[in-house]
Formats: sequence, C-alpha cells, structure tokens
Amino acid sequence: MKRMMTAGGKVGRRIALSMLVIAGVSVSGCQSGSSTHGGGADDIIHSDPNESFSSKEFGVSASPRVTNKRIVRKGGGRDQVGKPYKVRGKWYYPKEEPGYVKTGEASWYGSSFHGRLTANGEVYDMFGLSAAHPTFPLPSYAKVTNLKNGSEITVRVNDRGPYHEGRVMDLSSKAAELLGYKQDGIGEIKVEYAGRAPLEGDDTKMLMASYHPGNVRAIDSGLPSGVMVAMNEERAPRFPAMTRKVASPDLPGVRPDAVLQTQPATIDEVTVGSIIGQAARSEPGIGAIVPKPAARQRIQPLVVSSFAEAPKFGGAAGALDTLASRATATLRKGERIEIGAITDAALVAAIRDLAKGHGKLVADADPAGGAATLALDLKPSEDADALLAQLWQAGASDAFVLRD
Repeated sequence: MKRMMTAGGKVGRRIALSMLVIAGVSVSGCQSGSSTHGGGADDIIHSDPNESFSSKEFGVSASPRVTNKRIVRKGGGRDQVGKPYKVRGKWYYPKEEPGYVKTGEASWYGSSFHGRLTANGEVYDMFGLSAAHPTFPLPSYAKVTNLKNGSEITVRVNDRGPYHEGRVMDLSSKAAELLGYKQDGIGEIKVEYAGRAPLEGDDTKMLMASYHPGNVRAIDSGLPSGVMVAMNEERAPRFPAMTRKVASPDLPGVRPDAVLQTQPATIDEVTVGSIIGQAARSEPGIGAIVPKPAARQRIQPLVVSSFAEAPKFGGAAGALDTLASRATATLRKGERIEIGAITDAALVAAIRDLAKGHGKLVADADPAGGAATLALDLKPSEDADALLAQLWQAGASDAFVLRD
C-alpha cells in the first residue's frame, strides 16, 4: 500500500512526565477512538464506499485482507531498506537519511486498506499512528507537522508511497485526524526522519505520547516549543536497536500470527485532551525521545499516491476527484507488485515461473548503472497479497504491492 510552508514548530527537547498524567484516563484506543468506527475489538471493518479506492467505485476487487477485525496485530514485519524501484517513470532509491526534512502535501488512507499487508509485512491499522514513504527504511519513525495549524506527531513508517505529484507522505486515518487535516482530505506537512523503529512490540503509547496539538499553548518548561508527554517507564532509545526474527515456514522474516496476538495499546480523544490538560500542570521530567534532525537544504517534493475521502465542497474534493479519475484506468488493469533489482539468475527464473498466468513481468534498466528492476503487472482480480507471499518465499524479500 502506498501514500504525503512555513516551518510548523521545531523539533524541541521532549519531556517525560509521570504516569499520573494518564492514570485514570479511559483509553479506548486508536482502534476504538474513531467516531466513525466505534465498537469492540472483534468488530468487522468494512471498506468505505465513499473512499476513492473502494472496489464499488473502480469496478475491481481489492486484494484480500489479512484480517477484517478492528484490532490487528502489531509489528511482526521485516527490517528492510529495499532495492531501487521505478513507478510511473520515476526511480526511487530507498536508503537511510539522517537529517531528512521535507515539506509537501499528505493524504490519508482508511478502511479500504485496513487489515492489508504493508510493504514490510506488517498489517495496516487505520486506527494506528502509521505512514507510508517512498524511500525511508521500514520500519522507521518520522515526525510529522501540520504546517497549517502546528499540530505534530511521530508516526511509524511501515509502507511505501505515495506516488502522485505534490505529496511527500500518506498517513493513517487516525494520524490525519490528530493532525487536523482528515476532513480536508489533503494537508500541508513537514516530514522529519527520526530513525529506525524496532520490529517487535506495540509502540502505540510512545507514538501517542509524541502528539502535540496545534494552536495550544505548550507546557512552560523553558524549553523550545513542543512537549512530548510520556509515561513513567523506561524510555525507548533514540534509535531503537533493530531485532531480527527467525523466519516462519510461511513468510520469511515474519512471525506467525499466533505469536502476535497481543492486545494493542489504545487511544481516544478523551485521552488526548486529558493528557494535554494534566501535562500543563505537571512537573517536567528529563530527556528527549526523538532527536532534532540536522538542518538540511530544502528539496523539491517527491511524486506521490493514495486518496482519501473529502467533503464534497472546496478545492480539496475537486483535487481528489481529479486524482481519482487518473487512477481509475490503472486500477482496472489490476495491481502491480514492485520486486526491485534482482541479480540472481536463479531467482529471476523463479519469479518468471511465479508470474506465469498471473500477469506481465516488466523489467527496467537502472539509469544509475545497477541491476534491472522487476515489476509484475497483475491481471484484474488477481490476489496480490497471496502472490506477494509467494515471491517472498522464493527469495524476493523486497517485493511489495504498489497500491497507488
């Protein structure tokens, strides 16, 4: 799945506050905090017919979900940077980029993608705090600031995209809601790379603690603007150490679902308000959790993807309608799996065998002089996620479904 002018707040030092800040607050979770999708953990999430990526609107079936339940497994993906790949004539080179800072547009993706595999094998959670980026390592963290209202939050980057002109990142439904641009459909944001994320565990509480609402007076701590509210527990390292898992027989590098059945942390609007209100009266703690990236020369925004529902008025709705019409023809042709650069002849042969009967295998030469990159254009109604799992098993570990 894929997705993103004045500086909206500095990456200041962040303060760890006592557990009392959130004690007694009823936490109902990213999974249940949405007024649109309220309910229990076992509730079924259905695709929203109003979203631009719905099968009803585009006339093709979405690839199957891993789960359609409200609460999905956390973590369980693969640590990957990825190989160079090409989308719509533009080459992308995934890499670690300390000090990365970029401004541009962001959209969001919701129920039509909930429960589907992300590019690194995690499961997308529309109620979680996650994002997609074309080149960041997966998984990693990024601080995102809404340049219109100053709201900021740290998100987990676990997917690839966006690929439409003007957007630099796409965020989950919940992250867009907290940043305050969900109803507009598209927001102007600043993205700052904050380092690698651990594969294991549920980082929801840490991410929620990074939330700083815009147009709200920050805690008067004598520090730069922006305060991170954290629980009184061992703080995560600035760049958490990466851990690797033993491959399962079904999906290399991905733990079986049975190992991942832990109850995710949860969030709701009451929690956010309570944290901000109580934090203003609390004593400051110590330490920064997310470091301030080094200053970097401004770069023109990358190309992008993804669509989100917008109110049927104003310029945002019109812009999304235009993007949706451009995507209709592509979606009717079926989805694409980006495989990346492959140098192993035996693996190329295995990929060719897997592709037979499912679509067209496309090769593009890397202008930088590297190996040719492969992509598989699937026939309409093909099960993209199932074929992706087969490619991973065959050894194409950097393959991902291009949901643009």
